[in-house]
Amino acid sequence: MGDTLLTLSIPALLLASGLYTVASTWWRRRHPAPPSPYTQQAAGLAEDRERS
Repeated sequence: MGDTLLTLSIPALLLASGLYTVASTWWRRRHPAPPSPYTQQAAGLAEDRERS
């Protein structure tokens, strides 16, 4: 019985990780992260340097 559970746990783990990856990808595509204020600040500083 123990060997059977071990044998079945590997495909179950692969299936669960695959489902997690698909769900995570789906969620991130529909809920993108807002732009970082640090990135915007860096872009502003770069523009200021170009003007100088």
